[in-house]
Amino acid sequence: MDRNTFQKIHEIIEESDLSLEEKMDFTELFAQTKEGALRPVLNLLEKDPSWVERLYANYKIKEEALVTGNMEAWHDAIQKEKEELEKD
Repeated sequence: MDRNTFQKIHEIIEESDLSLEEKMDFTELFAQTKEGALRPVLNLLEKDPSWVERLYANYKIKEEALVTGNMEAWHDAIQKEKEELEKD
């Protein structure tokens, strides 16, 4: 049986250097994501698994910005993510 996109992403996250709690947190985020939106993430992670840590760090910054209502931090996180994606 073929593994679905989420399962493949989960496996890459599990092999990352994130802590156990971070892995569970990040996996949960992707568990709620539609299959079509997961494909580009999987492609990125398959090419370079180090993106797990970068994406997780950005996710936490954005999550904190939403919790605190700090839209400047949100925009900074988006800009940083965009620059990193364009670099690779």
